[in-house]
Amino acid sequence: MMEKSTEPNESLEEKGIKEASEINAAQEEKKSESTTPDLPKNDTIVTKIDFDKLELEDYSAVLKKMIHSDQWIKRGKEIQEVITQFEGRFGIKFDTKRKAFIELEGNDLDFEFSPNYKKEFRQLIQEYKTNKSAHYKSQEKSQKENLGKRLEIIEKIKALVGISENNSNNYKKFRGLQEEWHQVGAVPREESNNVWETYKHHVERFYDFLHLDRALREKDYKYNYEEKLKLIQKAEALVEHSDVIVAIRELNVLHRQWKNDLGPVAKEHKETLWNRFQEATSKVHEYKNEYNKNIDAIQLENLEKKKEILEVINGLYVDHPSNHNAWQNSLKKVSALKEDFHNIGRVPGAQNKSIWNEFRLTLKNFNHQKNVFYKTQKKEEKSHIEAKKNLIKEVKSILESSDWRAYSDRMKAIQVAWKKTGRISRKLSNQLWGEFKTTTDTYFARLKNKEEAYSDEDQAILKAKRTYFEDFKSQKAPTKTEELFSYIENAFKHWNEMGEPSQGLKNSLHREYVDFLKGLWKNTTLKGKQKSDALFRTDLLLIKDNQDSLNKEQILLNKKIEESNSELIQLQNNLAFFSNTSSENQLVQDVNTKIEQLTNKIESWKTKLKQIKALSRELKKSFELKVEEESTEEMED
Repeated sequence: MMEKSTEPNESLEEKGIKEASEINAAQEEKKSESTTPDLPKNDTIVTKIDFDKLELEDYSAVLKKMIHSDQWIKRGKEIQEVITQFEGRFGIKFDTKRKAFIELEGNDLDFEFSPNYKKEFRQLIQEYKTNKSAHYKSQEKSQKENLGKRLEIIEKIKALVGISENNSNNYKKFRGLQEEWHQVGAVPREESNNVWETYKHHVERFYDFLHLDRALREKDYKYNYEEKLKLIQKAEALVEHSDVIVAIRELNVLHRQWKNDLGPVAKEHKETLWNRFQEATSKVHEYKNEYNKNIDAIQLENLEKKKEILEVINGLYVDHPSNHNAWQNSLKKVSALKEDFHNIGRVPGAQNKSIWNEFRLTLKNFNHQKNVFYKTQKKEEKSHIEAKKNLIKEVKSILESSDWRAYSDRMKAIQVAWKKTGRISRKLSNQLWGEFKTTTDTYFARLKNKEEAYSDEDQAILKAKRTYFEDFKSQKAPTKTEELFSYIENAFKHWNEMGEPSQGLKNSLHREYVDFLKGLWKNTTLKGKQKSDALFRTDLLLIKDNQDSLNKEQILLNKKIEESNSELIQLQNNLAFFSNTSSENQLVQDVNTKIEQLTNKIESWKTKLKQIKALSRELKKSFELKVEEESTEEMED
């Protein structure tokens, strides 16, 4: 029960106390949130220095000016930048001097490079560090003193709670302490929040003490009434409890709570509540007496009930589930059966230990079967996860391969293999599936030349080339042979300089551009062999810097020459079967014509083959020379 307040009736002055307290608390909290140790804000002053134009000898003057300025503590970032720049540049110069010394002397045992500007700069750094250390030590000392002052104020506020003198005097003392609090400076950062929370707590306690009145007592009565009503309802429920021993034990607990933990209620409710509590108590004791009369029969009945539960649990693990969902259902059933087992009352003392041991053994066997199942599942899941990750890894390697287009059948097989990898947990399954689907979708989108599947860099190159190509088509090309050669060479050079997308992407655009360039010869007056030679010269122009294309063209020409030579030999052999090789024989004439045409073709192809081989040798020689030059440069470095 709350004691009656000894404070006098509230004066007009005190009616505004609560409002003032709330305002003060809000202001103080706001101040506390912004109260931090007096640390330097390095971003308040920024001076731009052009370090590229600053000589090493000039750094000391710059640093000296900074650390001797009035706001040196706020220029920490600038000072550190000057130090960093100096150390970096001096380090480069030091290494250069050292290497030169080693080249001259063969070792660096006697090497020394410590110019005066370096010594002066180090002295300034030491001065800066000493001053900064002294500043923070002074600041730390001041903050500790402020912390002591604030803790002293809190103790004085605590002492005001419980003083039974005039409330106005208490309030005046309290206001004075608040003024002192506001005038105290910053405290250590790690103590700031804690000391503020402590101060706020005791300020609230002071106002609670100041305003303790009848309304609070009525609130206390109401709380006690509701809590005692809850105790009565629990006591009434014990009459239906399955275990009378437990019911008696819990009833004793309720009585202790009634007596020791709860205060008084209003007079009009006191007798009614007590009579109802006593009535429930009497019914529990009657239940106990009835139980004692039939205790043997009841305990035997409880024993049979517990045995039945054990048989059900035994059945669940003997005929154990074969999948996750079935095991989860079994676990729910066992959990409910365990609850029922514990809720059944006592059994005869002679069987109590054995039935309990049997219960524990049954649960142990069930859990063993469950653990075996899930360990097996975990091993299988691990292999399934590994299989899925390997498939994802393979897809990614295919995407990075230069001949990724050749793997379309394998990609389809990978999709089928994914479905057969087995079950894993849903969360990880969704994660891996998302990654797998993204990579496979990217592959097939590329296969269909969907540009959205390309990298940003590839898309940018293709877009630029397409725009250029559309503009190039509208230009008027020259029709004279050498001018057109030069025009085509420059156009193709510009095309290559625009960059190449990843291999296999949008080859159709490149082929379309090459075909357009070759098609420009249609607008010239060249005919027959001249036009054919011009087209071959154009082909050479377009592939002269591409070793793979030169190799392919060389293989193609060799194959044509080989096949034509075989055909030529066959035709020459055929002439031997003619008895009349007269030039007047039409069949002989046809064979000779074919031999002549085939011979001319072979000679033409051999000429082209020589040109391609010459270009190939030049390209290889150029590449080897470039490699040699790069190797020489690396050795010199």
